Amino acid sequence: MVDSFGVTARDIKGGRVLELSGELDVSTCQGLVSKLVGVPGSLVVIDLSKVSFMDSSDLGVINRARRTAMEEGGVLVVSRPQPMVHRVLQITGLDIWLADWDPQWSAQPDGNGRAETNRSTS
Repeated sequence: MVDSFGVTARDIKGGRVLELSGELDVSTCQGLVSKLVGVPGSLVVIDLSKVSFMDSSDLGVINRARRTAMEEGGVLVVSRPQPMVHRVLQITGLDIWLADWDPQWSAQPDGNGRAETNRSTS
C-alpha cells in the first residue's frame, strides 16, 4: 500500500502556514524538521486538518521544530487536528501546542507570498 504524505507551505504576514497531509509515522519524519522551521522570530503554524494519523516519531519532530522556533525568538503552534490526531495530542499532554485557527492564516498572501508543495510516498 502506498500512502502519500505532503507538506504545503504558504507565507503569511509575520510567518508561514505549513499544511501537512496524509499519515505521519516513522517513515515520514526523516527530514521533516527542516521543513517545519520559519524565519527566526516568526510565527510557524502547522495545519493538521489533512493529517489522518500521527505517531510519536512525528510528535518528536514537531517538538524539535517548536524548540528551534522558540530558541530563535519565534512561535510554533499546531491547529485544526482531526479527532484521532487531537486525541494523540491530548493523551501525550501536547495539546498545549494547539491554537485556534485564525482566519488570516487562510488568506492568500499579498503580492510577495509564495506557496511550495512537497509530496512524498512511502
